[in-house]
Amino acid sequence: MKVFKRNAVILTVIVFVCAAVYLNWAYSKSKEAVMPETPEDPGVAGESVGLYYEGDAVSVSDYFSVVRLDRQQARDEVLNQINEAIETMSMSQEALDNTMAQIMNISQISLNETEIENMIKAKGFADCVVFLKDDSVFVAVASPEGGLTESSVAQIADIITQETSAGLDQIRIVEVK
Repeated sequence: MKVFKRNAVILTVIVFVCAAVYLNWAYSKSKEAVMPETPEDPGVAGESVGLYYEGDAVSVSDYFSVVRLDRQQARDEVLNQINEAIETMSMSQEALDNTMAQIMNISQISLNETEIENMIKAKGFADCVVFLKDDSVFVAVASPEGGLTESSVAQIADIITQETSAGLDQIRIVEVK
């Protein structure tokens, strides 16, 4: 009976993680910002500008897609390692409970990040990506036309403090231009 319960919990967690990944992917595909592929720098004629990510110039909307994909791939790799450890090792019930707690924590963090990103976008920001850590929250926000103002930073910080236990000193907001 314990083996059945353990396997049911593992299967349920895996289904939730897969659903979160799919929903995040589907949402990001449906809400991609429309931007020119290579915006021109008014100061230097003929040269295109963009963000540099691992050696390639990418547009702002591509930056957020790439970062989300990297974040999800890193999480998937951790979950695969945990699942391999569960399958190949005979674990005590305490070790299994700790492993399941880790899986649930990863799932909860992923869902919280997606929820915060969606709420920030609902406030009128074009795109953003959120990283929740134990002691800090990092937010990269697409720069609005006039740049981030104090009130827009306050809106973002308010969303984060409402959804997490992070204090204002633990929140880092970066404007992506």
